[in-house]
Amino acid sequence: MDTGFLESARKQFAYYKLLGDKTFAQLRDDELHWQYNADTNSVATIVKHLWGNMLSRWTDLLTTDGEKAWRRRDAEFDAELIDRQAMLARWEEGWARLFNAMDALTEADLGRIVYIRNQGHTVMEAINRQLAHYPYHVGQIVHIGKVLRGEDWQSLSVPRGKSAEYNAEKFGQPKQRGHFTDGLIGHVQTVAVLKEDLRRAHEQLWATVEGLEESQLITAPAGKWNALQHAAHIHLGVKAMANYLLLPKDVIMEKFGRMDRASMDMATLTQKYHDRLALGVTPPDRFMPPGLSISDKERTIMEGRKNLTAMAGALDTWGEKDLDAYMCPHPALGPLTAREMVMFTSLHADHHRKGIERLVRH
Repeated sequence: MDTGFLESARKQFAYYKLLGDKTFAQLRDDELHWQYNADTNSVATIVKHLWGNMLSRWTDLLTTDGEKAWRRRDAEFDAELIDRQAMLARWEEGWARLFNAMDALTEADLGRIVYIRNQGHTVMEAINRQLAHYPYHVGQIVHIGKVLRGEDWQSLSVPRGKSAEYNAEKFGQPKQRGHFTDGLIGHVQTVAVLKEDLRRAHEQLWATVEGLEESQLITAPAGKWNALQHAAHIHLGVKAMANYLLLPKDVIMEKFGRMDRASMDMATLTQKYHDRLALGVTPPDRFMPPGLSISDKERTIMEGRKNLTAMAGALDTWGEKDLDAYMCPHPALGPLTAREMVMFTSLHADHHRKGIERLVRH
C-alpha cells in the first residue's frame, strides 16, 4: 500500500477543517446558534456532534471499537447555548485527536482490521468513512454561513464568474504531481482565524476586567500585578506587534531576517510557552505596566481596543506566505515566525486573563 494515502487523507481532513475555521470567522457569536427550523442543527450543534464522533472514533483507533461505551451520541444533537470559545475548544480538541491518531499510523497499519459497532473495517476503510462523514457536516456549516452572510459572504472556493480565470491560471502551468490542497493550506491559523482568535481572546480579557468590583481591580499580593496591570501588560504587547506588522518587509528583513522552518501549530506553541514559563520569565522593561488606579480602568480598556484594532488592520496587509517567512523575535521564546507571534498574542491574552481570574479567587 502507498503511504501517500495517509498524507493525502490528512491534507484533505485539514482542508475541511480550514473551511470550518473560515466560516466561524465570518459569523457573529449569536449566529453560531441559528437554526433554520426546529428540525435542523445550528453550527454549534454540528460542531458538538463532530467533536463527539472524533473523540469516539480516533481514541485508541487500533485497539478499541470506534463507538465508545462512554459516547452519548443523542446528546450531541441537543441544543446547548455555549459561547464561541467553548465551541472552538471542542472543535480543536476533536481535530487534534484525529490528527494525532493519523500521525501515529504507518503503511503497515492500513490493512489492519478495526471495528465500529462490531463491524470490521480496514484502517483505510475507516479513514475513508470519516473522510466522507466530516465534509458532509462541514458542508452544512458552510451552507449556514452563506445563508446568514448573504452578499457579504467571502467565498471559500472559486468565486462565481471566476472559473475561466482560475482555470487559465492552472492550465498555464506545466503538468505536475500535487495535491488539490497545495497552496491552500499553508497553516490552519489563517489570517481570518488569527483575527477571530485575537478578537475572542481580548474580548474575554476585557469582559473579565469589566466584571470585577473596584477593590478587585487594584488588589494584588506584594510584588505582583493587579488586574489592571495584567491588562495593560497585554496592551503593550499588542501595540508592539501592531508596530512590527506595519514595518516594510525590507526593514523586517534587515532587522530580523527570514525563517527557514514551518510555523508551529497552536498546541506546539502553547506547550513551548508553558515550558518557558516553568523556568521563570521576567518581561523586558518596555512591557512592564505602570502603576494603575481604579480611575484608570476605562482608559486602559479603551487603549487596549485601540491597539487591537491597529494590529488587526496591520495584519490585513500580510499574505499567508509572508507570515511564515519573516522572523519576529520574542524576548523569552526566541525567534518566532510572524504567524507564531500573532498566535502568541492571543495565547498571551488568554494566559493573563486566567491569571486575573486566579488573582480574584485568592
